Amino acid sequence: MARILLIKCSHLTFFHSSITFPMGIMHIASILRNNGHQVKILDLRLSQKKAKQCITNAIKDFQPHAVGLSSLTIEAPSLHYTAALVKNLSPQTFVIAGGPHPTSFPEEVLRDKHIDSIAIGEGDATAPEVFGSLLNGGKLAKVKGIAFSQDGQAIFADPRPPIEDLDSLPFPAWDLVEVEKYKSRRCMAGYYRRYMNLFTSRACPYKCIYCHSIFGKGFRARSPENVLEEIMTIIKKYNIYDFEILDDIFNIDAKRAMTIYDMIIRKNLGISLAFPNGLRCDRIEDDHVRIMKDAGVIHVSVAVETASSRLQKLIKKNLNIPKVDEFIRHCDRLNINTRGFFMIGLPTESSDEIMETIKFALQSRLHTALFFITIPFKDTELYNTYEDKLKDTKIEFSRYNYLTGTFNLSEVGDEELLRLQRYAYRRFYMDPWRISGIYRTFPLKRHLPLLFYVTLKYMLRQEKDSGLVPEYFTS
Repeated sequence: MARILLIKCSHLTFFHSSITFPMGIMHIASILRNNGHQVKILDLRLSQKKAKQCITNAIKDFQPHAVGLSSLTIEAPSLHYTAALVKNLSPQTFVIAGGPHPTSFPEEVLRDKHIDSIAIGEGDATAPEVFGSLLNGGKLAKVKGIAFSQDGQAIFADPRPPIEDLDSLPFPAWDLVEVEKYKSRRCMAGYYRRYMNLFTSRACPYKCIYCHSIFGKGFRARSPENVLEEIMTIIKKYNIYDFEILDDIFNIDAKRAMTIYDMIIRKNLGISLAFPNGLRCDRIEDDHVRIMKDAGVIHVSVAVETASSRLQKLIKKNLNIPKVDEFIRHCDRLNINTRGFFMIGLPTESSDEIMETIKFALQSRLHTALFFITIPFKDTELYNTYEDKLKDTKIEFSRYNYLTGTFNLSEVGDEELLRLQRYAYRRFYMDPWRISGIYRTFPLKRHLPLLFYVTLKYMLRQEKDSGLVPEYFTS
């Protein structure tokens, strides 16, 4: 069987320093091992300044037959640098790229001669077929869910249907990552502690125009029993009691969500739960918030995006803003930490509409908030609708982030958009109530000075750009 090295690519700056477990390749690693392959995982984010040496050592010591690279769009420079380094060290090694960036930008990724193929969407079933085909001399074109370059053209195989029975998948390969190293890096919920990620479902049926569809739009969920088994396995093997649930929309099936909470309560597990990503908060009833608290929920991210009813319809989120506001207030009364996500620079957005969103954030009982500049990711309705307006925008993937205003689809000028963003941060975090609210609910209060330091630096726009990712590898 094959030796397969799975690498998580990297792009970190002072304000993009959170690191979460590389769940995608951890799931794939577990499946590959079940198929008899020998697997190693390398997370470049944990050793960014020594990444070149880490890659070199891994190639020389492990001598993989194949390398799989996982990349977000902001990590694209790292993806291509790593692929080139692998091929220079071992020209015969097969290199396949997967994750959000190759899925969204397949043609761009396949222009890289150092990348032999890409996996599109879910890679759980694709990866073992790709490596099995390579070992047995089969044709890649017959493997569903991939693309490759032939005579300078991107060739797409048949799409792979989504995995319906998620309970059939093995648990992630926790033993292949350095679990203890992640506690020293800020997690997605914004604090530092020993924790583990969980994916209890895949996909979201909503049609928000800015959102990805890597998992498709058909919601698929693991059974509550399977989720509880994973939690209890992690507790037993690693003595970890803190969990982040990364689902796109954990509570779309309210009955299932409540069953999971109830099972945790009845087992008296004493765990804490954070939702840095996927809750639809206008679907949560008041009595459910108390149950969430009893189950150990300590943090919820609330994706409001915009307070404008016109823009809510335009982006097809159609959030019930008054109900979301009441949910936030209920969480505050129960000392559940809440963080708001807001998008400014939406298509056709006026300065008055931006101020409407800012005022909602200021008047809310949110404890923290992030005001993102809207990014039109490829293969989203947002990108496709406004593609003509983006033609003159130079895409630098290393700057493909929510904080620096690479794109502007609003009716507001670039400088005014950034000024309003700074104003939002300044007004939000200078509120004395906000400071006391954060202190009451923040899971680890010893990290509060760091939180305020980071926020203040951002408000003052003192961030220094750290350059393209390849520079990290040459240091």
